[in-house]
Amino acid sequence: MSHSTTTLIGQQISSLLSTRFLGRPLYYMDEVTSTNSLALEAAKRGATHGTVFAADYQTSGRGRQGRTWNADAGLNLTFSIILDLPISGNRIGLLPLTACLGVADAIADVVAPYRPQLKWPNDILLNGQKVCGMLLQTVGSAMTPIILGIGINVNQTVFPEELDKFATSLLLSTGQPIDRAVLMPSVLLNLEKNLELMLTDPSAIRKNYTDDLVWIGQSCRVIGMDEEIIGTPIGIEESGALILETSTGTRTIYAGNVSLRMVDD
Repeated sequence: MSHSTTTLIGQQISSLLSTRFLGRPLYYMDEVTSTNSLALEAAKRGATHGTVFAADYQTSGRGRQGRTWNADAGLNLTFSIILDLPISGNRIGLLPLTACLGVADAIADVVAPYRPQLKWPNDILLNGQKVCGMLLQTVGSAMTPIILGIGINVNQTVFPEELDKFATSLLLSTGQPIDRAVLMPSVLLNLEKNLELMLTDPSAIRKNYTDDLVWIGQSCRVIGMDEEIIGTPIGIEESGALILETSTGTRTIYAGNVSLRMVDD
C-alpha cells in the first residue's frame, strides 16, 4: 500500500504508482531541509526498501561534492529513495549508473524523439545542459541501505547566474510544462526496472549506459584528483568505473569526488 502526506501532489503521485517497491510508502512534503537527511534518519530507524521522501522545496538540498542543489519551490522534482538491495561491493559502483538510466528512460518519454545523454557518473544532460543530478549516501559503515537522492529540473525557467549556462529543464527543452505528478511515477517505475536489470544482468546496464554516454571518443579531462588527467572515454568497467584512453595508456577512473569536463570547457 502507498502512503503520502496530505499534499495534493503526493496523493496524485501515489494514485498513479505502478511499482512494486519504489514509492511504497511515499511521503511528500511542502518544505524540508533535505530529503536525503530525512531518508537517512528513516533508514537508521529501519524504514523499508523503496521508501521515498519528496518535497516541493529543500532549504538545504544536497548535491555531489558538498555542493548545494538549487531548485525553485513547486517547479521541480526533488526526492530521496531508501534502497536496500542484495548488492555486492564490486557492483555498488553500477548503482549511480543504473539510477541515471532509469531516470533517463522516463525523461526520454517526455522529450521524444530526442534521447537524454548521460554524463559519468550521475548526471543527465539535454542539449549538453544538466537536467538531473543525483547523490548517493550510505547509512553508517554498512554497504546497504543506500540513500539515492534525485533532483530533476522540471518546470524551472530561471537559474542562478553561475548555473545559467550549464542547467536546463524539461520545460525549457520541450517548450511545454510537465505534470510532475505524472512524471514521478514514471521515474520510479523506470528506475525500478533498471535496478532489477542491474541485479540480473549487469552487463546490460553497462551497455545501455555506454550507448547514452556523452563525450565517448572525445577529449576530456578528469578533475578532482591529485593530478589532472586528459584522455578519451571509451567505456565502462564492470565496477562502474570510467575507462579512459590516455597518452600513457588506459586509465580506470573511479567516481569518488572527481568530475569530467570537456578539454575546451
